[in-house]
Amino acid sequence: MKNKASANAEKLAKTLRHIAHPLRLLIICLLARQEMLVGELTAQLGTTKGNISQHLRILADNGLVASRRDGNKIIYRIKDGKLVKLLDTMKKLYCPNFNV
Repeated sequence: MKNKASANAEKLAKTLRHIAHPLRLLIICLLARQEMLVGELTAQLGTTKGNISQHLRILADNGLVASRRDGNKIIYRIKDGKLVKLLDTMKKLYCPNFNV
């Protein structure tokens, strides 16, 4: 049986693996500020809806983002506030002037 520290380390490592892709990291940065539609993410990041959707699927499948439906729109958000805190810490340490 694994101890709690080991389980927490595995969970953090899994989270870091899933946000390690540059586009997924940028998606997380944008969603940390506000909920967004795929089209809004596409406009901000300059890539295709298909590409954004593929990365959102990976993030959602791994419990990092959630979505809700508003009519025919699907709105995405960060699922766990701990991810926002982690991102804030990383930004302060590695790129304090970074504004997505």
